[in-house]
Amino acid sequence: MIKVLQIIDGKQYGGICKLFLDIEKNISKDIKFEYLTATNICDSWNNLNIDRSSIKGRIIFNHRLKKYLKNNKYDIIHINSGAFFFAFTCALICRLQGIKNIVVHSHNNPKLLKIKKILLKILNPFFRKMTKIHLSCSKDAIKSLYTKSNDVIILKNGINIDDYKYDKKIREKYQKELNIIGKKVYGHIGIFNKQKNHHFLINVFNEISKKEDAVLLLIGEGELEKEIRYQVKQYGIEDKVYFLGYRNDVNKLLNCIDIFLFPSLYEGLGIVLIEAQTNGTIVFASNAIPKETNISPYYNQIDNFELSNWVNKIKDAKILDRDDAYINTINNEYDIRITSKKLELIYKEMMK
Repeated sequence: MIKVLQIIDGKQYGGICKLFLDIEKNISKDIKFEYLTATNICDSWNNLNIDRSSIKGRIIFNHRLKKYLKNNKYDIIHINSGAFFFAFTCALICRLQGIKNIVVHSHNNPKLLKIKKILLKILNPFFRKMTKIHLSCSKDAIKSLYTKSNDVIILKNGINIDDYKYDKKIREKYQKELNIIGKKVYGHIGIFNKQKNHHFLINVFNEISKKEDAVLLLIGEGELEKEIRYQVKQYGIEDKVYFLGYRNDVNKLLNCIDIFLFPSLYEGLGIVLIEAQTNGTIVFASNAIPKETNISPYYNQIDNFELSNWVNKIKDAKILDRDDAYINTINNEYDIRITSKKLELIYKEMMK
């Protein structure tokens, strides 16, 4: 039995959490996952009960992580983050506890300040020596943790394709429940934070809603939700914007969305875009999204954040047949079974 600790950076349940829960279902039974987070993302996971947003919080987190690793033994530590200093600190604490089998995995591509880029360059040789396997979800995400890409393995964020195939009956059921039959349905899935660019998203939808009978489904929670609700109220479109909160039926909700809007300021990949295309939803994404997400004719990328440009391109969008959309996902190997097998081989090779 190979015991692996997945250390997951973040405050809320998101794409990384779902990815590893899906991998766990498909990986060899000889590999056992346990999870550790700073805050209570998932009730069944271990958490260190600390907010890392302050310097004091980070110091306490580091102390609790050290104590946790002293009291719990693992064969492999897998650090999941797009933040270099989080990954570096976790790796250092692991090494100081005598742990050598360390995997680091970049899941994001935030814009780094100049001073952080300099420190990244200085510290990277030490970071690489402390860690054994270097993973990234995309080519773009490599840059947030590594200064070289020669030994970085791209591990695609696979999904359970069968869960995301288009189903007309589910579409009709959900549109009836939400009372949106006959309307053009726009959607977004993501945490309410600066990265996801909800303010711009609402600006876009506000203009669109003036021209057609449309609704917007917002799926997710987060720190900026109150701000976005206020913006919606200011525009007077409360009856057109549905705040659905956290949902565990996202794969079903996608069936009733016609156009998926994703104007993120940065992403490591944006796995929800793969899910949307698998379902046959028309996607409009910003040019800050890695090119690897473009796997089908359903995908449209917009080169800037000019409001009129987004509105005009979305207005001209044609809805395509959705029944066989999932084939694009299979052809591009975003299959959770492939991802799980690849990670399984990496773990077993580390244990030799």
